[in-house]
Amino acid sequence: MLRVVIVLAVIVIAMLRGGSLGNFARLRVRQSALVLGGLLLQLLIFPVVGEKPLVVVGTVPIYLLSMALLVWWVWLNRHLPGIVLIGAGVVMNLAALAANGGYMPVDPDAAAYAGNLAAYEAAAGHISNNSYASESGIRLWLLTDIFPVPAGIPMARVYSLGDILLTTGIGMLCFRTLTGRPEATTATKGLTDDHPLPAI
Repeated sequence: MLRVVIVLAVIVIAMLRGGSLGNFARLRVRQSALVLGGLLLQLLIFPVVGEKPLVVVGTVPIYLLSMALLVWWVWLNRHLPGIVLIGAGVVMNLAALAANGGYMPVDPDAAAYAGNLAAYEAAAGHISNNSYASESGIRLWLLTDIFPVPAGIPMARVYSLGDILLTTGIGMLCFRTLTGRPEATTATKGLTDDHPLPAI
């Protein structure tokens, strides 16, 4: 949730600097259905209302599939600003998940610093939202959740390097698009105002 707040803050800053939401309509985004599909799959396996998700069987392959759809979308839209960071973040998270059985390990000390350790200790199997607190048997440790936001800060939790790059890339995409920079609104070189980009 904190990442959403950060992106919204970037949008507000861009608007204050004269940005326009209408610029989003000029972006040439390919296969948006892949993103929607990935997000819908995650809504099925993560609790949205209440404590239990809609689907409790096969959550790991479903989650990996949702991440794979996002990787595919990133590749198809590699012309967009910030997409390199977005792609790097998605791939890093996918690698960490795949290397650790489909779950994202969280450093217990980091979770304690963020004030989240109790939630993992109380969860069944110590798994909360497809992540678990552990310091043993972790693969690709650097790509797991090891960067905490201190407890006391609203929505504090532990993030991965992939989360940081992903949020930075989304913020860059929004800012450069809203402020109307050419590279944010032109999908390919050589396009001019005589050849407007189609709306999403």
